Amino acid sequence: MGRAAEFFTPVVESQCRVAAVICLSADRAGSDRFEASWFAKARAAAAALMRSAHMLVVGSPHAVYVPISQWGLPLLRDLLIIVFAKALRRVPVVHLHGAQLPARLSLSRTLRIALAGAHWIVLSEEVAAEVNASGCRTESVTVIRNPAPPALPSGVPGPPGTLRIGWLGTMCRSKGFDVLCDAVDQLKEQGARVEFRVAGMRLDVLGADMTCVDDDLGVLAPADVASFWADVDVFVLPARWAEGLPFTLLEALQAFCAVAATPSPGCAELFAQGCVEPVAATVDSVAGFLKACCDDLEEIRGRQQKAWGELRPRYEPERVEEAFAQFWRKAM
Repeated sequence: MGRAAEFFTPVVESQCRVAAVICLSADRAGSDRFEASWFAKARAAAAALMRSAHMLVVGSPHAVYVPISQWGLPLLRDLLIIVFAKALRRVPVVHLHGAQLPARLSLSRTLRIALAGAHWIVLSEEVAAEVNASGCRTESVTVIRNPAPPALPSGVPGPPGTLRIGWLGTMCRSKGFDVLCDAVDQLKEQGARVEFRVAGMRLDVLGADMTCVDDDLGVLAPADVASFWADVDVFVLPARWAEGLPFTLLEALQAFCAVAATPSPGCAELFAQGCVEPVAATVDSVAGFLKACCDDLEEIRGRQQKAWGELRPRYEPERVEEAFAQFWRKAM
């Protein structure tokens, strides 16, 4: 689960006797910009399955904690781990960092059977309601938000009259990277002064999509993230799928950026409160938001920051950590 693991794993270890922490990520050796190969993913999934099965038998843990994936081979891997754990009478704890799985639960009896009887941790009340309405039998459903990163210092002012647009994360169509690129292209063709800098892995990005990019930083080390946001005024995530609660949205808000995204149950309260501007995953919608930022960036940023200031206490790391610790004390 990426950066979430860096936060939640130590809390689990502080609350429980942990028999093993098993890495689920595939090796991306040999590439600093592109995702892992299919072979590497399959090998990582098989290794995780084998080690999980071994630990469930030999380590005899009371529970298994799974940050569950939502599709494809990773989801199959997680389901097999959970089914095996239930067969050995271990308690499955499912941590859902997305918002798509409840819809799949509603449509698939096989999924509901495989995940029946698990404790669920989800990102928002809206996702909790969808899990409860899916027909899957749950032991419990608990809302625990992702933690906001520390507030960043004020950014470095850019060239006067220039809107600095940033992208941090996987560059792929499902997240709407191509939509944002086309919107930036549209503004540049209309004579707007914009700069576009990106950082992250490439997935299904074509070379033609990258022509509008002014600065491609590749995959950033954690220590370099703050400097990335210091040079960004606007962050847009026009995803075609239902996002969870991306750390990039929280980072952008903490960095005083103007923020827009497609609405999702996972981060519904950010939209309801007015912290994030809703856009559709279309070029015209995203370009409209960017044009509004060109016209009055400070008004949009000030309005969003006021809303975020009221909501931010719910996302403070100490509060999230305590909620996570309370879950383990209650469930176990």
